[in-house]
Amino acid sequence: MLYARALLLRNCGRFTHVSSDFGSQYRTHTFASSEALYASLTRGVTWRHANRFVDLKEDAKKSASDDYFFSDYDVKARPVWFTPGIFVDEDLHLLAKQRGVVDRNDFNVVNEGYPSTGGGGRPYFVPTYGRIEGVLPDHRLLTCALSPQESELEAFALGQTFLMGKKRTMFQVTDASQVAELIEAEGDAPIEECQPIQVRMDEISNFHEYEVLAGTARYLLVRGRTPDTSLGTLFVSPDETLRLKRVLPTFWVEKVEQMLRV
Repeated sequence: MLYARALLLRNCGRFTHVSSDFGSQYRTHTFASSEALYASLTRGVTWRHANRFVDLKEDAKKSASDDYFFSDYDVKARPVWFTPGIFVDEDLHLLAKQRGVVDRNDFNVVNEGYPSTGGGGRPYFVPTYGRIEGVLPDHRLLTCALSPQESELEAFALGQTFLMGKKRTMFQVTDASQVAELIEAEGDAPIEECQPIQVRMDEISNFHEYEVLAGTARYLLVRGRTPDTSLGTLFVSPDETLRLKRVLPTFWVEKVEQMLRV
């Protein structure tokens, strides 16, 4: 059994990420991955390599593995997980990329020691050219936190701040629902009520209707409905400023439950 809690966080500064590289043009919803949220909202306390930073070459080699994140973080030590954080508008709908929400800047070599777009000894981890996209400050990120322990979810409080992303953007909790138990959802929920999740490419066959919001080399970010019964709950904050129904596929919830089981 898992408990759940909806969290709204606002980015206090520009939330920057590389939206395209090597001439590609990606058009996806801006989000923070489940892994990024875990590392941020637990303040990295379960990092397995004390007093050591990420080794880029080592990280590149293991990044193709499905359990790459868990070799660096002991998730069972803090049994909590998060759905990907999606930027939303005032009505909690997906926030469109538009003027006043994001801005974009092209770049051409970010390492001044290698002023060209060719190889020329440039370090393998330095992108040559592409586009940097940033979400402007004061927008809302919605995520659902899951845990078998209510206390893990009750630890979040309004006003808490966390650092997230490569540029260490500050995020602040602006609203949070009460802790609720995930229960069997009745009927087929509208796709708008399906919370986006990260799935492997082969797991997309679990859905009979879905919408792809983003894609990476490792996973797809989707929301959708499955033939099997889903689990969900109504998230309500104490003052009811946050009120939304969310549904999660059973196969994904079971995977999270197994991952968090101590």
